[in-house]
Amino acid sequence: MSPERNDREFTLYNSYNVEKLTETLNARADRLCTFLLILLGSAVLADVAHATVVGLIVTSLAAVQFVYRFGETAGNARTQKLRYASLLGRIHSLDDQELAESIDRIHEHDSRPLASVEAIAFNKACLMRGQEEEMAPLSVSARLVAMAAGGYPCEPEVPKKKTPDAVD
Repeated sequence: MSPERNDREFTLYNSYNVEKLTETLNARADRLCTFLLILLGSAVLADVAHATVVGLIVTSLAAVQFVYRFGETAGNARTQKLRYASLLGRIHSLDDQELAESIDRIHEHDSRPLASVEAIAFNKACLMRGQEEEMAPLSVSARLVAMAAGGYPCEPEVPKKKTPDAVD
């Protein structure tokens, strides 16, 4: 396999993982906001002692959900993920030029992921391609995002320290 083909295939795996993680993270954020809005909205109706504070939180959550459009972003990422999955299914039947053109065509509609998502997706692509030696350690924030996005924090294994044999 040529180095260019290998790079394109890695890009495809990486892009698939970026979209998959973006979809999961945004869908979970959308569901969490919706749940909290319903829960806190019912608390206001139940005449909670601090109705003004609860109302302020409800308003803030609604504004965050409106501005960041978690549901819309999740839907767009899902569409992209499916496009990349389809291309992954046909990867071996495409020549180098067709693969490059297909990736370029799909890339036009990619999501704008968090930097943490990109780092996680890179490591997941390394795992999928059997290139574990290329994986990079994740930051603390990337580990948290990995847990929130449904992916385990995939990192290179830290070599275990060898303990000296006990001397009798």
